[in-house]
Amino acid sequence: MPASNSRGEGAEGAAEGTARQPADVLRTTAWALASGRIGRTVRCTPQRRTVMGEDDGGLVFAKVRRGRRRDAAAEWRWLHELPRLGLAAPAPLWCGRVGRETVLTTRAAPGRPLDVLLAAAVAAGEGALAMRFAVRVGAPQIRRLHDSGIVFRDLYWNHLFARDLHADAVLFLDVERVFRPRCRRRRWIVKDLAGLLASAPAGLPRSAPLRFLLALLPPSDRAAAPALARAVAAKAARIRAHVPKYG
Repeated sequence: MPASNSRGEGAEGAAEGTARQPADVLRTTAWALASGRIGRTVRCTPQRRTVMGEDDGGLVFAKVRRGRRRDAAAEWRWLHELPRLGLAAPAPLWCGRVGRETVLTTRAAPGRPLDVLLAAAVAAGEGALAMRFAVRVGAPQIRRLHDSGIVFRDLYWNHLFARDLHADAVLFLDVERVFRPRCRRRRWIVKDLAGLLASAPAGLPRSAPLRFLLALLPPSDRAAAPALARAVAAKAARIRAHVPKYG
């Protein structure tokens, strides 16, 4: 990535300029979000904060990182690559340096996090609707991810968005940790599936995890489902016992 100066001039990444929002406008919005002139911080850790604001095109999110420039580069790459594989992700807008920080902006993801949608359905007595969506839409999308040789490494239901539980697709959010493992691929698949199991809402039928797993696996691999289910359950228990650093 080319260097930029302290005023944030000179993008280190790239911009998705359009006739409505050319690259210099997108850069100006990124600078304003990073500097606090517009928007508000919605999440903050020692090395990264997420800022939400608006521009002429609507709601924008900016990830502002101090250090960890490779994370920004990886996220920028996967925001473009996943849609090429038929997997939806937030629309990338701009990535570059603003002073000593790296800023990546995206258009807001349409819909709501799936952990919220699934939990609301269960609370309303519509657990069957939640299960049907997970099997009909969620499982095939995750299978496509894994069939492409890719794992997510941070796959929880709150990182998947949908307009509602009647939608035909999910959107993958926070894609900076996506990668193609060169070895121990099963280990990473187990981690992905365990993240989903650990973050599933309470109240689903006991058969739900196995039904989801069978929907995710191709028919030729279903004989391995019991062993995979045991590995996923054990990993999910360890995830549930983990205390997050930053909530």
